[in-house]
Amino acid sequence: ETRVYGFHRLYPSWLFPGRSQLDPSPSPPVDVEARRWLIPWWPFSWRRVQRDWAAWRPDTVVIQWWVPFMAPMTAWLASRARRLGIRVTMVCHNVLPHERSRLDTTLVRMALSRADRLIVHSIVDRTQAQALLPDCAVEVAPFPSYADVRSTVWSRERARAGVGVDGRVLLFFGFVRPYKGLMDLLDALPAVLAELDVTLLVVGEIWGEAESYHDRVKTLGLDSRVRFFDRYVSNDEMAMFFAAADLVVLPYREATGSAALQLAFGFGVPVVATKTGSMAQAVDDGQTGFLVEAGDVNGLSRVIVRFFREGRAAEFRHNIRQNQKRFTWEAVTTAALKPIQLA
Repeated sequence: ETRVYGFHRLYPSWLFPGRSQLDPSPSPPVDVEARRWLIPWWPFSWRRVQRDWAAWRPDTVVIQWWVPFMAPMTAWLASRARRLGIRVTMVCHNVLPHERSRLDTTLVRMALSRADRLIVHSIVDRTQAQALLPDCAVEVAPFPSYADVRSTVWSRERARAGVGVDGRVLLFFGFVRPYKGLMDLLDALPAVLAELDVTLLVVGEIWGEAESYHDRVKTLGLDSRVRFFDRYVSNDEMAMFFAAADLVVLPYREATGSAALQLAFGFGVPVVATKTGSMAQAVDDGQTGFLVEAGDVNGLSRVIVRFFREGRAAEFRHNIRQNQKRFTWEAVTTAALKPIQLA
C-alpha cells in the first residue's frame, strides 16, 4: 500500500526565481492519490502529514531531497517518522546544491542526518554524503530513464511541424541556470555553423536574467539559428520537442545526475554531454553519445559536427534502446525498500 504526499505550495513567490510553480501537465493515470498538503515554510502542513503517518503506521517513508530550503521540513518529518518507528529513506537528487551559500552545508547535514539510508545517483554524491555523514548508510542507484514518457502521438515529422523546424536540430532542455553551461553551447555554435546548418532549440524557463543569453545570441549573429521557448513545458510539449530533436546537448559546467539526460535516453535521442557527475558513467562515449570536458567550447563544437558528419544517429539510437535496462526504476525501489536496522 502506497500513499503519496505532495506540495500545496513549494516556495514563497518572493523567493522563487521562476514564474510558475505549477506543472501544466495532466495528472498521470495512476491509482495512487497524491495528498497535496505540504508547504515547506508552514509547520502546520507538516503536522498534517505526521498525523496521517501516526494513524496509518507505514513501514517506510521515502523522502525526496532537493535543496537546503527544504531542510527544516525534511528534518522535522524524518524525526517524527523515526519516533513512530518508521524507517526513513531519502533519495538525494543533489546532496549539496550546485550554487551554494555558507549555510547550506549545515542545513544539509541537519536534514540528511535524520535518515536511516540515503540513496544517491552518482559516486560524486556518495563521496559528498559520506564526508558529511560518515555513519550514514549510502547506496548508489543510477538515475533511472524516463522511458515511460515516450509518446506515440509525436512522430518526427509531426513534431517538427509543431515546433516549426526542419534540417538538423539540437535541443537544450530544462531550467536554464548558469551551471548548465548554455553560454558554452552558444559560444560553440558559430564553429558548428561554419561546417553545417543546425537549429538550436532552448526549451525551459530561464531562471535569472534572460537578457544575457539573448545578448550573446545577437553578438554572435545567431538570431536565425537559436529559438528560445522560455517557459515550463507540459509533458506533451516535452515529448514534441524531443521527437523533433536529432541531438540533445548537455554542456553542464557541473552536475551530479541529469534528468534531462535520462529524458533524452527515454525518448531514444543521442546526447552530447560533459564529463561531470554521473553523466560520464551514463553516456557510453562513442556509443550512445559523445563526452567532452566541461567548459571545452572547441571540443563541444567538434563532437556536434562529428555526430552529423559521421551519420551516427541510427547507431546511437539503436545502442540507447539496447542499454535501457541499465537505467531501470527497480534499482531505486529495491534500494528504498531494502530492510533497515533501526538504531
